Amino acid sequence: MTRLETERLLLRTLTADEAAAIRDGDRIGRAWADDYPSDGDAVVAAVIGEAGDHYDETAALGVLQILRREDGLAIGGIGFLHPESDGEIEVGYGLVASARRQGYASEALAAVIDLAAGHGVPRMVARTDLDNTPSQRVLERAGFALVGRVDDGEGPQLAWSRELSGAPR
Repeated sequence: MTRLETERLLLRTLTADEAAAIRDGDRIGRAWADDYPSDGDAVVAAVIGEAGDHYDETAALGVLQILRREDGLAIGGIGFLHPESDGEIEVGYGLVASARRQGYASEALAAVIDLAAGHGVPRMVARTDLDNTPSQRVLERAGFALVGRVDDGEGPQLAWSRELSGAPR
């Protein structure tokens, strides 16, 4: 299991048990912000459920739950959408509304950039909705460059890329 600590956050592997609780809406005994999980967290939890026994909680580059260190509450998720392929890995992230605009996304993204670089991944990519300006700014501040528009059937999105230092090329 992966566990990363930043100044204000704890990022840890989203377990199959926690994903099941998200899918079931089971808040009992869970340290979740009032507005957690978000729709995005629910989608990720559903994918984990569909994977069943194939979901690998031991993967170093997997799906992480974002918790605030000050109170231990889950406020979102960040992780890698697919295994590394062709020298790149795609990252996705999201926070509940109550945790936005406080720098948490930037802090979590910096931690997973370091994680991926430490595992020799040469390039990280991401996508944003066309109107998701806050997420676009997070990516820009993290050194991602806009590389174009894509539409793979889920509507048009902006594609972003960042070369990772320290990774073999």
